[in-house]
Amino acid sequence: MHKITEVEIDFILEDIKANGVVIEDLQYNLLDHICCIIENEKSDSEDFYEFYKKIMPRFFKKDLKEIQEETEILLKFKNYYAMKNTLKITGFTIAVFTILGAFLKSFHLPGAAVVIILAGGLFSLVFLPLLIVLKFRDEESKTDKWVFSLGFLLAIVMTIGILFKLMHWPYANILMFSGVIAFTFTYVPLYYITRIKRPELRFNTIINSVLMVACGGMLFALQNLGYSSKTNNQQEIYEEYYDQKIETLENTNQELYNIIDTNKIEISLLKKHSRSIIKSVNEIRQKLNTKVDFSYTDLQSKLTEYNDFMDKHSSAEKKIEINDLLKKETNYSILDDLLNHIQLQVVNNENSLLNKWS
Repeated sequence: MHKITEVEIDFILEDIKANGVVIEDLQYNLLDHICCIIENEKSDSEDFYEFYKKIMPRFFKKDLKEIQEETEILLKFKNYYAMKNTLKITGFTIAVFTILGAFLKSFHLPGAAVVIILAGGLFSLVFLPLLIVLKFRDEESKTDKWVFSLGFLLAIVMTIGILFKLMHWPYANILMFSGVIAFTFTYVPLYYITRIKRPELRFNTIINSVLMVACGGMLFALQNLGYSSKTNNQQEIYEEYYDQKIETLENTNQELYNIIDTNKIEISLLKKHSRSIIKSVNEIRQKLNTKVDFSYTDLQSKLTEYNDFMDKHSSAEKKIEINDLLKKETNYSILDDLLNHIQLQVVNNENSLLNKWS
């Protein structure tokens, strides 16, 4: 067993410093470790300096400075492995929640909104930010780090936009459109330009760029897709027909009110119920056009009273079906048609009963 001297200790320490290890704690940890190896493995017949040169390659692949660099990385990313485990768990959770949320939403089952929000929130606010941090740890090129980070940030914007769209929240189109535009026309060219010149990355760069342009282009094509001009014209003609028919019936009904005894209880109630429902329908349509939140509760209550009145004074066919109003997920076109149908049926019923009682 070799007993190391002060001179040898000073030599080892100076050599460690000369090889680029500047962190003091690391210097003395390496010194202690090397001294232990020398004391335990060196024989008395071996030369100290030759033995020292022989054991030093155990600590690096190219040079001793690698230990310094690895230590700096570990200090900077001391939670690296915890983040990787979090990334794995979060990724698995997102996959499960996404599939479950899509299933629940497809079959209009309860809990769909909560699961979709959790999946989108975890993906955009936990998974992608962690990927950005880990990319700064794994990538050697600073350019690649910033380009990939830009891509992940744009993915966060698009994900939040899609989530807002699914939940019918405001600013969904702005988030989706701006994210897709920036991704397709800014990120993809940057990705291509910064990597295509490197021979080892050229093939993957071309393939990835084509895939990203295709995906971004299809997402871009989905933006602001509306009905064709022919369909819009037909819808306008249809709505104009409804408005004219309702207006004609209302004028006819007013003429009938003028020639019959409006003091009769049933006629007074008919007018009250009809006008009340038409007023509620117009208020809802106005809020629908201005995208203001509204509730069907008041209209449902009035329709229930109206149907009770029709049960007493007319046939069951005159009643207005209110089950469609209970559906939470209905698009604008269907809602508008439903409101038109209610208004037309009310004035039609009113006309029929007034003609009967006149």
